[in-house]
Formats: sequence, structure tokens, C-alpha cells
Amino acid sequence: AMAVLGTLALSALKNWQQGSQPGAQAAVTADGASVPRITEEEARQMATPETAQLCLRSMISAAKADGQIQEDEMQRIVGKLEEGGISQEERQFVVQEMSKPLDLQGLIADVPNRQIGAQVYASALLAISVDTRAEQQYLQQLASGLGLDSGTVQRLHQMVGA
Repeated sequence: AMAVLGTLALSALKNWQQGSQPGAQAAVTADGASVPRITEEEARQMATPETAQLCLRSMISAAKADGQIQEDEMQRIVGKLEEGGISQEERQFVVQEMSKPLDLQGLIADVPNRQIGAQVYASALLAISVDTRAEQQYLQQLASGLGLDSGTVQRLHQMVGA
């Protein structure tokens, strides 16, 4: 699941950066949109345990954006975890993260680059239905803190259906 998320995030970032450059390698998504291919090294970097942990933190943090984790948000997070299988250690990590206060700046500070940032942002989108002003503001602050331009953010929203 994290590899798919990483591919979507990096593709959105590259798609925006490359614009419509002729000759750029591209893949086609289910909705027919063309997205650039990622390299093996980029895929490896996006599939590390550290990146998975950042994505989990992002999902949990987004769910806290409006002051409380709602039942449907909890189910989305747990559902994504169960898709890839979850260990007892991972379950413990999730419970600990849910009990911590919201720390957006701490999350942003731990993201090493824009590629991982795009993946972290996409994770947040998957965790919530953006239906409150607090969630909208949270996503704006997250995108800004991660250095994601509006084109990348828009593409991520399109790719995850948010």
C-alpha cells in the first residue's frame, strides 16, 4: 500500500515539475491521466519503514486536525493498515500516536525531502474527508510546510479522489 501511495505522490510531483515536456517517460493511471515513471531508487526510498511511519503519523495527524479523531477517520487509518498487514509493534505505534497531541511542525520537520513530503500529504488525504475548515487549514499548512506547490497539491487531490 505504501509503495502505491509513494508512486502516486511522486508521480504527482514529477507531473507538475515536468509539465508537458515532450519525450518525458510516462505511465497511465486508471483515470487515463499520464504520469511520469519513478526510478528504482525513488521507489526504494519511498518504501522504507521510516517513510511508512511518517505516512502513518500524517494520517493520524490529519485525523486530529479538527480536534478529534472521528470514527470514520479511525476506520480509514485502520483499514489502510490492515491492507498491508499490521504487526503488534505497528499497532502499538498507532495507539501511541493517537494519544499524542497534534504536532504538525514536528511531522513537517521529520520529512526529509519533497518526494516523501508528497507521499506524506497524500497519506493525510487518504485519512480524512475534508469537510471542516480546520481540516482545510491543516492541509494548507501541511502543503506549505512540506514545500509542495499548488499544482502538485491539486494533482494529489485528483489522484486520491479527495
